[in-house]
Amino acid sequence: MMTTKILLVRHGQTVGNIEQLFCGHAETPLTPVGVAQAQALGKRLASTKIDAAYASDLSRASDTARRAISGRDLELRLDNRLREMHYGEWEALSADTIREANRDHLREFFRGKVAAPGGETIMQVRARTAASVREIVTSHPDATVLVASHGNAIMALIAELLGVPEEASWSFAVDNTSLSTLQFSRSGRFTLLGFNDASHTAGLSERSD
Repeated sequence: MMTTKILLVRHGQTVGNIEQLFCGHAETPLTPVGVAQAQALGKRLASTKIDAAYASDLSRASDTARRAISGRDLELRLDNRLREMHYGEWEALSADTIREANRDHLREFFRGKVAAPGGETIMQVRARTAASVREIVTSHPDATVLVASHGNAIMALIAELLGVPEEASWSFAVDNTSLSTLQFSRSGRFTLLGFNDASHTAGLSERSD
């Protein structure tokens, strides 16, 4: 049976990760560790045939993808549906700042009950990321495609593909430059072959959120 394999990766460590900011659609650059993580991912994938590459149009994801496919004759295609969740009024604020002013709202946010003020719901993120990946799969039958995105976006995507209930959407932790492998059959059947493998970053950094 012909299948499409998606190599789904989170971006490398960023300044926003270190400062524990809700960056969402706000830009934040890779740290030197983040660059090293992306390069390590590229070395890990060096012997893997990759037929196409996509990334969120936010620089931390696209920069990670470019380093991961360095040396290959591949065009990196950008898709804003692969962006991180939009946090509305919480964009670029620290978790502590949000918690001090919005403790109850933040608790309900992580339960999947509400969106950040002016931001997206988890179900909106699930829908747009899944639509992007399904379109990629349709466009690349019997191929292996690298897709670079963001922690909560990847969490939401996998929750949607697995049919996880809305309230359990936040049940997945996704590390910087971790690799999750998704397989789609021609009929659309989805199989999660591997999840959150960041073994290539051993010794580079502690886990960041």
